[in-house]
Amino acid sequence: MSDGDRPFTPFKTRSKRRYLDLIVESEKTPQSIQAQQTFTAKVVEAAAAFLKAVWGAEAFSPEEPSAENEMSVVQYANLCGKRVLLTADTGRAGLAEAADYAPFVGLTLPGIDQFQVPHHGGRRNVSTELLDRWLGPILHPKPAARNERFTAIISASPKDKDHPRKAVVRAMIHRGGMVVTTKEGKDLRTGHNAPAREGWVPAVPMQYPDEQEE
Repeated sequence: MSDGDRPFTPFKTRSKRRYLDLIVESEKTPQSIQAQQTFTAKVVEAAAAFLKAVWGAEAFSPEEPSAENEMSVVQYANLCGKRVLLTADTGRAGLAEAADYAPFVGLTLPGIDQFQVPHHGGRRNVSTELLDRWLGPILHPKPAARNERFTAIISASPKDKDHPRKAVVRAMIHRGGMVVTTKEGKDLRTGHNAPAREGWVPAVPMQYPDEQEE
């Protein structure tokens, strides 16, 4: 398989120096300054207020994800002609680093077909600028249903009341994404030219939220 005329090269990116820096910053590293601080930076935003928002409006958290999340490995592969990006729990710094590295493996951005949304659809892991870079700019006017450009996959537990964030779901759809999530708790499937699988049901796209977190 190939991406254009370049040979297919799966990659995963995270420089050794940056990884070691994140270990030092981690709250779980003994004798770390961060370990002496309270755990408030990781407390989930409670009782979030929701505001009505027009098409294209995006509101992400100014807070940074934890050092542990930033240690995540970003992986890319071209499978059956589909460009797949797995982001795990990485944050904005990790996504930026991976985007900088993409040209070295022949990946031209924007241009992802299957995008695993970071950290269960958290607002601290993405930004408008980074999503523009990976997935393309916000579309105007709003695209018609069933005319999606890529699939955004969000892994979230049915018991998780906080994820995915509405702002993140909106951002995916703004760029022409079909958003699917594991939150329903069913055995879901999504793929490309793949046969049906007994006991598994097709993933149902999420609806566009007319409101987002304040």
